[in-house]
Amino acid sequence: MRIVSREGCRVASLSVLVEAALAVAACAPFTALAAELSLPGYEQRGGALTVRLDGESVDPYFAGKALLAALDARLDSTQVASAWIKWILPFQRPDGGFDRLCRRGERYEPCAAADADDATLAIWMELLARFAPGNRMPPPWELSFQKAARLLASLRDPHSGVYRISPTSPVSLFMDNVEIDEALHAVAGYEHRAGHSAAARAWSKRAEELHRGIERVFQKPDGTFRVSTQEVPSTDFYPYEVAQIFPLTADIVRETAASRYAQWMERYRDRWLEQGKSDYPWALVALVAERRGDRDTVRCWRARALQFRHGAHWNILEEALLRAFEARLSPEEALAPACGAH
Repeated sequence: MRIVSREGCRVASLSVLVEAALAVAACAPFTALAAELSLPGYEQRGGALTVRLDGESVDPYFAGKALLAALDARLDSTQVASAWIKWILPFQRPDGGFDRLCRRGERYEPCAAADADDATLAIWMELLARFAPGNRMPPPWELSFQKAARLLASLRDPHSGVYRISPTSPVSLFMDNVEIDEALHAVAGYEHRAGHSAAARAWSKRAEELHRGIERVFQKPDGTFRVSTQEVPSTDFYPYEVAQIFPLTADIVRETAASRYAQWMERYRDRWLEQGKSDYPWALVALVAERRGDRDTVRCWRARALQFRHGAHWNILEEALLRAFEARLSPEEALAPACGAH
């Protein structure tokens, strides 16, 4: 199975050089992936992935996000992802969506609606595209992908150009649309690798249209981002402050990424590193630091987060990223003092 990195999965903007851009988007694998991902206590019999350690619930969004994030942090997630996809496929609804699942004895059953259909669908589509064996989805994957893609397409607001949370909600969320942008680019890269140039261009065009929609709907004149098309009065760390760094997970603001990252860390780093005391430690921010080459911040996050591991504010996403970061630490880095002055 060929594993593809995010850096190779984004198809550049459509232009007269689109063919060259698609070639760049061939999604070459990382040259140095760390060891295979293992999630003991979260991996259950048959391939299920629980939200919490030895938990009773399964959330397709968190499971998929954890696998993709670990891969982005250069940890080989192939085996866990393959088992997860095989296990969760039969639970896909006829309309293409997924529900949350709860364990009832030896079985899992739908027990709650997904928190956001749009993000869950995007994560699922990206997962299938990036883990497709031999750069070609097996027929069951392809059928599942097409159902998910149709449902996601139905959530696009033709007037704003961004995606709504669900068929019953008119609200669009900034971070969900960033994740959809990631998925569209990953699918374009997959289609290019499969030799489907026309399909790759079509998915790339959708991503570019969404990119423009995100800027139009969510970006404020000062360059910051609204978190929702609804009024959200809170300025808490989540969602407002997380939203300002979230685009860096998808290169939404590629041209200003370095300055945005530096400004965010200057303003919010200390507050972020204290989040584990009252909320989730937000390992995704550490992933941004990893991708920016800020190893000191990654080590600092690890040192602060370890005390919260498997606690009330710890889930499979935090665990997968912690394991990915630790897999790449040298013995010297693992023992060195962390969290010095920034």
